[in-house]
Amino acid sequence: MQFALNPRCQAVALAGMMAGSLATPAAAVDYLSPKQQNTLVQKYCAVCHTDTAKNGGLSLEYFDASQAPPSLTAMLLSKLTGGVSLKTAREASFDAGASELIERKMRSGAMGASGIPIPDKATIDALIRAFTLQSAGALDWTVQLSKDAVAGAPMLTASILREAPSATNPGEAEFYRLVASCNLATQVGSMQLAWSPVPQSGNLAVLVDGSPVVQYRVEGSEKMGNSSGVVLHQPAAVVLAESQRGVSKTNLPFPAESLTIRDLFPGETVTFPFANLPKDARQELNTCFSDSSSGRLK
Repeated sequence: MQFALNPRCQAVALAGMMAGSLATPAAAVDYLSPKQQNTLVQKYCAVCHTDTAKNGGLSLEYFDASQAPPSLTAMLLSKLTGGVSLKTAREASFDAGASELIERKMRSGAMGASGIPIPDKATIDALIRAFTLQSAGALDWTVQLSKDAVAGAPMLTASILREAPSATNPGEAEFYRLVASCNLATQVGSMQLAWSPVPQSGNLAVLVDGSPVVQYRVEGSEKMGNSSGVVLHQPAAVVLAESQRGVSKTNLPFPAESLTIRDLFPGETVTFPFANLPKDARQELNTCFSDSSSGRLK
């Protein structure tokens, strides 16, 4: 059985070939290669999003732009720009209004959260362009087969993004990222929801196919992973389902058709289309959630 290993947008590869060193004059920075992106992410993002802290349910210690799924680069784009929509980011290269919105929103973005002086504007703009290109396909499922960083066991991961346009701020949106994973050797699985650009606490409703609503209480805090002692008093991710040896530890069934999230932010509802998840990937993921989805595969 074969799964796609992060096919890259040809435009991104071409842009990477055109990019120079980060040491070039600011005016010369246009696009960034994956290696240059990795350098920036490691310096400005991974210091907080560590394996230990996992702020937003995410570690960036091993981030590789050449392998990152579109849904992940879209989330980084949201954090970097303070919450502009994918459409706004795409239009920034030719629309002055979109460009101005990004520049204004970046003042509340995550680039300076680590406390390290931020790079010049040309480099930040180039990183935004790279993440925008690499976010193409974020609204579709990306399936990856990799190895566990610790034990080297085969890991299957499926991820997808949804946007909820702001009702009050044109050009902005909340991003929701769903990640389902399964260790194919141990049958340990999880399904996690993350959101951006701002943390949030409260009640969350989940609907799976025709099953009754499952309520979650989203609470707690997150501590920055850079030893600054800064505590974020609201989370940016929640685990919806967990399993051990294929036995579910939660009462959320593995979706066959759809999973809907509502009420995390007032008036927002997003639906993830599990019917579009490739059948072979769903079958493999089902080995981690077999007791909660028996007979549900199609």
